[in-house]
Amino acid sequence: MVVINRAALLLVANVVAVVCRRHDATPYLDTTLSPAERATDLLGRMTWEEKVGQLGGVRRAFGTAGGKPTFNRTTYETTRTTQNGQIGYGPQLNWANDLLPLMNNLRAEHLNDSRLGIPYIIVADSVNGLWVSGGTLFPGTISMASSWNLPLYEQVAAAMRDENLAMGVHWVLSPEVDVIQDPRNGRNGEMYGEDSYLVGEFATRYIKTMQERDENGWVKVATTIKHFVFGGGSGGVNRASMFGGINHILNDLAPPYRKAIEEARPLSLMASYSSVDGVPLSINRHLLQDVLRGTLGFEGLIMSDANAIEYLFTESKVASSREDAAVKALAAGLEHELHPGGRGLFSDLRDPKYEAEPDVVSLVDESVRAFLEIKFATGMFERPLPSVESMKATLRNERHLELNRNITRESLVMLKNDGLLPLDRDEIGAGGGRGKIAVLGPYADIINAGNYAPADPLDRRYGNSIRLSFEKELGVDSIIYAQGTSTILPSYVGDGSADEQAIAEAVEAAKAAGLAVIVLGSGFGNFDQKFINNERTDTEGYAHADLGFPGRQQQLLDAVLDAGVPTVLVMNAGQVFVLDNSTMSRCRAIFHVWLAGEYTGDALVETLLGDINPSGKLTVTMPQHNGAFPVAYDLLPSDGVGGFGSALAYDWHWPQLTRKPPLAFGFGLSYTTFSMSDAEVSLRKRQNHKVVSVSVTLTNAGNIVGKEVVQLYYRPRYTTIEFPVMKLIRFAKVELTPGDSKRVALEVPVRELGYFVDGQWNIDHGEYSFWVGSSSREEDLTLLNVTIPSFG
Repeated sequence: MVVINRAALLLVANVVAVVCRRHDATPYLDTTLSPAERATDLLGRMTWEEKVGQLGGVRRAFGTAGGKPTFNRTTYETTRTTQNGQIGYGPQLNWANDLLPLMNNLRAEHLNDSRLGIPYIIVADSVNGLWVSGGTLFPGTISMASSWNLPLYEQVAAAMRDENLAMGVHWVLSPEVDVIQDPRNGRNGEMYGEDSYLVGEFATRYIKTMQERDENGWVKVATTIKHFVFGGGSGGVNRASMFGGINHILNDLAPPYRKAIEEARPLSLMASYSSVDGVPLSINRHLLQDVLRGTLGFEGLIMSDANAIEYLFTESKVASSREDAAVKALAAGLEHELHPGGRGLFSDLRDPKYEAEPDVVSLVDESVRAFLEIKFATGMFERPLPSVESMKATLRNERHLELNRNITRESLVMLKNDGLLPLDRDEIGAGGGRGKIAVLGPYADIINAGNYAPADPLDRRYGNSIRLSFEKELGVDSIIYAQGTSTILPSYVGDGSADEQAIAEAVEAAKAAGLAVIVLGSGFGNFDQKFINNERTDTEGYAHADLGFPGRQQQLLDAVLDAGVPTVLVMNAGQVFVLDNSTMSRCRAIFHVWLAGEYTGDALVETLLGDINPSGKLTVTMPQHNGAFPVAYDLLPSDGVGGFGSALAYDWHWPQLTRKPPLAFGFGLSYTTFSMSDAEVSLRKRQNHKVVSVSVTLTNAGNIVGKEVVQLYYRPRYTTIEFPVMKLIRFAKVELTPGDSKRVALEVPVRELGYFVDGQWNIDHGEYSFWVGSSSREEDLTLLNVTIPSFG
């Protein structure tokens, strides 16, 4: 265990004094120079071993035992001798209060030992907020994207940034901008959705907010946009290969990268595990150099995913040794190695023979320079170590908690309501007409936040479960809880008798209560070892062969429905599920709450009781049947025709299904009624370019305040290559009081209506169709046509 004491504090003061004395004679410590100038000067002073050391780092400085951080001095020293560019905190279950003093001590010690005073930079993932425990636990990425509220998300990203800063984290491995193309992918909960425009909008705001500059001009937190390029892995498997030519990559997968690179300039990018057209991204020079740097214009640092360079040798068999893999990855364009533990492959380049190879030396120099620029840009050479006092004042402050409450409330998606909701609280409880509520299911009493969240699902410090939120709001005596399956996770083993008994008990609870809220889902826990070897069923490393509810959860739901009890179904996971016709027709109301944050339980109960009006919308389409995908709304016209003409127009899959499921991208219900009228489209001149302007009158025709998302889609009538039936191009979330109307105008520069053809940007002239409405479903849209005669 590392101990922070007075001697350590004196060490920090001495280091600062040494740095100050160096300043006058050392250009790389001159803050008036640019990060590039400082990096070039420092690079010229470094030995070969010092340079190679910057290509990796100590990803897990601490372990964990008994809820407290542990420290292995031997392991740490062995790693940092050869890999000392960045450092990470380690296990998620350790708490910030315990970790910060220990990390401060390590950073000061390392700086004092560094010949040139080159500091670490702390790196961490930041999906739900802090990687480690003790910060504000926001919902998962797909949850917050379901709010469709960009200004609110920017505020959330700022809160996440400030909590990372308070822990000394100045480089995050986020955001993930992969486009959801396969509902079987276990990592979909880390992504924003299936539409490239929506993904790009959210990701760009995340990057801009994280990389905002402080009063000294330093970037607050550097971001890593990832994973270039991924989204269509075979079978939904995380590290699977992909097929697709340059048009598919540039038009379907890369648009979020293009927008973020042009507008937000992320300082780093992570290459994916995937092999594309047979070439692993870690050695795919064409995609990393010609496409990413050339066509898309990325100028930041390119890093590997965890273990990806090693996999070139051990899995893909495209390298004959560790050293061969390292050299090939470096030559292709990888500049930094993310390795979770042990000896990274770039560290093998310390061998003096490589210092005698000019090509390797040049590649290492460029890689180190790029990495040092991030350190200088983020102020690593000047910033003081964060204080425990500042950390305590920042983490979980009231403003952050209120932002969390608001983004959670707007992230819940109501998919069905036959009039049962909102519930009348006066009818619930002792003497009430309805009696009690049965809160059922294996996900009703845990916090299922995703594996990139620090939350232990059973640790009550991370917020209320849905069960506890009901009990807090209505009283313990008003709630009957039953797990409904024999284990906290759906059971796949045994003869099923324990589950049969648990289901029977849940049915009796539902009958006794008169109303059932059943919470089903998938996923459980984070990367801590105690969660790794269980039946997580969702999240990284788990692909779905079946999009039904894992285990015997469907049997639980069917049994309660068979008993005739009015039922509200709540889904809690990072994935979509197939809801069969029986479920859709018999459930009185259906919600998807996605991956939970600490206020998901509270927000759901508020919504069911009518204190909050739901306003979330799907960012990914829910299939109608297992195997009935790809199912994303933006299909190619030829993919939606069917087999042999109009007689079999809907034979896309058997049983006969349409290519446009009812629970489609952009869909979500409200307790009030919105209408859109008087839609208009025009072509206008704005300064030196043309824009398409679409306006519509949005009216709240109901009797309560609500928020609606006005969505704008488009497609050219005829195109050079096949173009989707429609693509999202703008959206706006609008709040209206009952009876009020607002004219909503959405403008799109004509230059944004193009697409890539063999690497060249192409804009079609002629007739365009625009659709404005409340979802991607035909019945929710109004069609408008406009002719674009020329480009501008």
